[in-house]
Amino acid sequence: MSVLKKIIESRRQSLPSAALFKGLTIEKNNIDFAAALRRKNDRLSLVAELKRKSPSKGDLNPGMTPQQALELYRPYASAISVLTEPLYFGGSIEDLRTLRSLTDIPLLRKDFIIDPLQVKEARLAGANSYLLIVAALSHAQLDELLAAGREWGMAALVEVHTPAELEEALRHEIEILGVNNRNLNDLTIDPSTAPALFQLIPLPLRESLVLVAESGYSKKEDLLLLPPETDAVLVGSSFMESPNPQNLLREMFA
Repeated sequence: MSVLKKIIESRRQSLPSAALFKGLTIEKNNIDFAAALRRKNDRLSLVAELKRKSPSKGDLNPGMTPQQALELYRPYASAISVLTEPLYFGGSIEDLRTLRSLTDIPLLRKDFIIDPLQVKEARLAGANSYLLIVAALSHAQLDELLAAGREWGMAALVEVHTPAELEEALRHEIEILGVNNRNLNDLTIDPSTAPALFQLIPLPLRESLVLVAESGYSKKEDLLLLPPETDAVLVGSSFMESPNPQNLLREMFA
């Protein structure tokens, strides 16, 4: 079984209950996550990630708190991605809730979302966007989960890795497209993936979509290889495992 399938099966066993939301008022999102990520003044936007561990590298920074992540990322990040999957990534929905209480920076719920209740849970915790992985979802599921976000005023970050997944993503009404350089079946990284897939997007769509490159970026030189239509880059592991993440952030994004 691939790594992605294992995580999805694990997540399926821990879906939130509808009873969790009984009697609660959930406010609609009022932060335009797509606009926050769009390239400004010809500079890449940064989506910086709170990611304590990963299936490929094990522990990265298991003691990192939301408060510490915010202090580290605030000077540079256009948004913060919060991994809320507990078993493989050491996260929790409480991390998202805590960060929301500390900042008005746009927040992304990064998880393996397969049910509309997870989208509702994300919004309740303060997320402004949420990740949808095309490889993990059928056409109907993707439609359903995109609609769930629109109900709360949220645009999803729709993630692809292959030309076929890109074709599927573009069959839906989306605003933010992410290309993950990491193969979620075997966890290998190929940094040529994002530039290659971006070039497959028809030009009018390439200009209107917010394009996000994900995984494998650890130095300034990596960013220079991205095509000019790239709006943002999502970086987590490099900062989490760096002995001096402040310097690395400054070198890459100052």
